[in-house]
Amino acid sequence: MGELSGHTQSVEPQPQPIRKLAVVATVISGVAVLGCIALAVWNYNLNTKVNSLTIANASLKQTTQALTKQQNDTEALLGKVKLAANLSSITHLLEQTSVVTDDFVLEKVTFDVTEDGKLKGVLLNVNNQPNLGFGGAYQGYGKYNMSSAALTKKAEEVIDIAMKEYSTSDKLPVWDKNTKVEMTVQNYLLGKRESGTFKLTGQ
Repeated sequence: MGELSGHTQSVEPQPQPIRKLAVVATVISGVAVLGCIALAVWNYNLNTKVNSLTIANASLKQTTQALTKQQNDTEALLGKVKLAANLSSITHLLEQTSVVTDDFVLEKVTFDVTEDGKLKGVLLNVNNQPNLGFGGAYQGYGKYNMSSAALTKKAEEVIDIAMKEYSTSDKLPVWDKNTKVEMTVQNYLLGKRESGTFKLTGQ
């Protein structure tokens, strides 16, 4: 038998540069993975901080709005207090014999003011001077034995004096001829002035 000649196949080792390239690629891949992880963590932390800042900003906005409302409410309240004080002062002035005519004496004045501080109406309650009292032209219950024109003129005189005294202050809401004014005699309605015209009760 002849000898079988064996053929051995040898594996040649990889060149050195290829091995280095593989190592470098592996390292780069690892660094890239770590970078992605770090970036993900950083992004998560950033989103968390942004959310926290958003919540804090919303809370600050609510606080600012609440403080602004409180300040506005306080200013509005102070305005009402000042107005009430000024109205009280002019009321005292008018009732302390500042409004007196030959026929009437103002005893009580009441101001009707709207929520926004405008003068809505005025109520003047007067008493008769002796010449108009019982035994004179006054018949009681707000009725007089005189012409409507004469009585209207006497009533308007009281209103005009009161309005003039009131208008000496610039800290009060406007009272002009268009302001509604009711006038009573001993709490009985005598008449009203509306849109600049005074009308006796029943006219």
